[in-house]
Amino acid sequence: MLYLGCGGTAAPVKVTLERLPQSRVQLEIEVDPERVERSLDAAYRRIVRRTKIPGFRPGKAPRAVVERLVGREGLLREALDDLVGDAYGEAVARENVEPIGRPQVEILDLEPVRFKAIVPVKPTVELGDYSTVRLSLEPTPVTEEMVEEQLLALRRRRALYVPVDRPIQWNDIVTADVKGSTAEGETFIDDEAAEFILREGQTLLLPGLAEAFLGMSKGESKELELEVPEDFSIERFRGKRIRLSLAVREVKEEQLPELDDEFAQQIDAEEFPTLEALRTRIRKELEDAFRREAEEKLRLEALDKLVEISKLEYPDLLVEHEIDHMIREMAGDDRQAFLAELRRIGKSEAEFRASLREAAARRVERALVFDAFAEREGIEVSDEEVTAEVERLAGDREPERSRFIEVFSDPRAREAIRNQLYRQKAFERLQAIVTGSDGAPAAAEEASA
Repeated sequence: MLYLGCGGTAAPVKVTLERLPQSRVQLEIEVDPERVERSLDAAYRRIVRRTKIPGFRPGKAPRAVVERLVGREGLLREALDDLVGDAYGEAVARENVEPIGRPQVEILDLEPVRFKAIVPVKPTVELGDYSTVRLSLEPTPVTEEMVEEQLLALRRRRALYVPVDRPIQWNDIVTADVKGSTAEGETFIDDEAAEFILREGQTLLLPGLAEAFLGMSKGESKELELEVPEDFSIERFRGKRIRLSLAVREVKEEQLPELDDEFAQQIDAEEFPTLEALRTRIRKELEDAFRREAEEKLRLEALDKLVEISKLEYPDLLVEHEIDHMIREMAGDDRQAFLAELRRIGKSEAEFRASLREAAARRVERALVFDAFAEREGIEVSDEEVTAEVERLAGDREPERSRFIEVFSDPRAREAIRNQLYRQKAFERLQAIVTGSDGAPAAAEEASA
């Protein structure tokens, strides 16, 4: 298989088009002999300029001599890149094919020149009737226990940790040497003066390790064996027994501040003059967070429902691009660090990409139905809406406000705001339809009426 671009002016005389699954088009192209002959002349001129031929000055050997030297097939193969690229370019233009990726080209014959090009094209989406889809928005209710957990987290941020001479308890900060290896002698962990907080219910590297420290004191050592769970991040250690050596260097006790009005004022005296004011804010923030989580869950469920009731066809190229995007999200642009992490977890790049394929395909399908839905519903964002959003985000503090507005006067920055508002409006419309909270009929319903 060859992978070629397109360009130039060579014209195919015969083009057969066939639609393939997964939004692909197959073009079978036969090139006019006159075009082939002109390409052979150009190929001869390229070869004769770079080839030393006995008895002739550089670039002066006749074509017949060059053709005897390299053979007609050699001359044809020299001509193919330009010839096939030009023919392909004109074929897609003539057949109104809109490629979204490079073609996969296979040479079928050299006499006459005939080749096949399979090219990915734009996806097709046939939306199902989403007007009757119904889902419920169910935010998690906020309990007093949740509020207390947040207050405890705030207290822990302001806690003092005081060295103590007693056995280790939950919530202590422990400094210890932790070493461990497999039965085969491979190092599993080798940390000196590691510092960590022992929290009840939280796993410390391995199940049972945190509990092993309970009751130990400064200067005390212990040896034990623990098993690595089957879901451990490093595959080669899964299921193995690890021989661990623990040596406690220091123990500190957590001392929490009193939970009262003074504590609330330490956080922000103006906003929280009393502990009750702080509790109220925490409850409100939890309610807002749970509502956002519920909305995000609902929107993903709605998109999945749209995928389920719609007909989609898209090239695998989109999934591969989404896998690339997911890897960049996880690893950034540092490819060497990414490959090092793969070695650490014992996976090849191909295996890791395969593990992402299902999630990547789901993201592609959600994006396709979302775009089709937004177009069907006529979602638009005006210039005035973009300006109003920039003004809102800029706030009212100078000079930050003026700087922000200046940055977002750039067309690309405004386009980013426009895209954000577009997605927001489309999701709000989708949520309104599937929850039945908007009396206006969906475009799908109007179309079917």
